[in-house]
Amino acid sequence: MITMKEIAKKAGVSQATVSRVINGSSAVNPAIRDKVMECVKKFDYQPNIIAQSLVGHRSLLIGVIIPDISNPFFSDIIKVIESEAEKYGYTIILCNTDYMFDKEKKYINVLKSYKVDGILIVPSSGDKILKKLKNISIPVVVFTQDLEGCSCVSISHYLAGKDVAKHLINMGYSKFVFVGNDGDEKGKGFKDEIKDSGFDVEKDFILINEEHNNSVSSKLKEYVKNSSEDEGVGVFAFNDIRALIVLHILKGMKVEIPKKVALIGFDNTFISKEVSPTITSVAQPIEEIGKQSVEILVDKIYGKEKEKEQHIILTTRIAVRESSLRTIKY
Repeated sequence: MITMKEIAKKAGVSQATVSRVINGSSAVNPAIRDKVMECVKKFDYQPNIIAQSLVGHRSLLIGVIIPDISNPFFSDIIKVIESEAEKYGYTIILCNTDYMFDKEKKYINVLKSYKVDGILIVPSSGDKILKKLKNISIPVVVFTQDLEGCSCVSISHYLAGKDVAKHLINMGYSKFVFVGNDGDEKGKGFKDEIKDSGFDVEKDFILINEEHNNSVSSKLKEYVKNSSEDEGVGVFAFNDIRALIVLHILKGMKVEIPKKVALIGFDNTFISKEVSPTITSVAQPIEEIGKQSVEILVDKIYGKEKEKEQHIILTTRIAVRESSLRTIKY
């Protein structure tokens, strides 16, 4: 097996330069970096991670805790995080909690036992987990959510919900459904914008708890049947997976989409683009969330973070597709 010393000799650089290139340091001339990496790939050089971690007193591991690995949104963002972490010489350990607080606590303990240098987490229990995180003495960054007491990279779910309501109102819909949980910020923003726009939320808005499929089906069917085509029903689902389930319900009812019912999802995953009709969805800036989360965490690991807490709120956009492009009657 070829050594770092031999790679340095073949590339015509010092061993220290090879080390900096492999560890993702930016303080290397790009031409020299390319030359070193060409040798690394040509001779299939594998760094001794254990030796590197002993020298730097670091494990070169980052723990990533997410609530639902089956959701394509998290698959997409994990790809960004893994790629970005690799640039800094880090490998990720992925943990899936299934939205369970006990699994969340368990994985934090597991990651602590592996002596990870930092943790990126999407808490499924909100503030409940922060006390646990503060007691482990490991740098932590929350991503996709904004929580007090921890550095976070997220979007405003509340403002995203308001934007969805504005879009549906502009498209001429006057009855509204949010399929999600009562405490969801995007649902709150959705409802508030409907109210602020002059609608009677007691009559023109309903929330359907997404946890119960039978309830979603029966309540949605009843609400749609009791609404006229002229009124139009705008349905906002808390993610694209749920939007797909709603789409199947509406198709089973033989409802005209988007003439009578509009459908909007959240996360703008491939699901929204691969069905018929294609589904309008709220797009999060996945690349930016992933990159900035890793950057802040690495700064915390190396003691370079400028502020005690950073709360970065990025902007969403609505990817408008067939499911909400209604022809408005004036």
